[in-house]
Amino acid sequence: MKSENAFKRYYKSGEFVPFDGMYGDVWGSWLPLIQGDRFPAHPEMGLSKWLYHGTLATGLPSPRQSSLKRRTESF
Repeated sequence: MKSENAFKRYYKSGEFVPFDGMYGDVWGSWLPLIQGDRFPAHPEMGLSKWLYHGTLATGLPSPRQSSLKRRTESF
């Protein structure tokens, strides 16, 4: 049984992933990770903190209108 606190805590790069799911880091990256993996460092920013955001079945969160889309709509 997964504790409620396990879903709300941040995990640091290098720690083992406690359970399968979608995780987001403080830099805005999203990754599907499997239990036993290690939380990676961000490729450009280095060490990071990760937060659980849902099961693998939920997929990525729906993005808000991106700045790229807004820029192309104005042309």
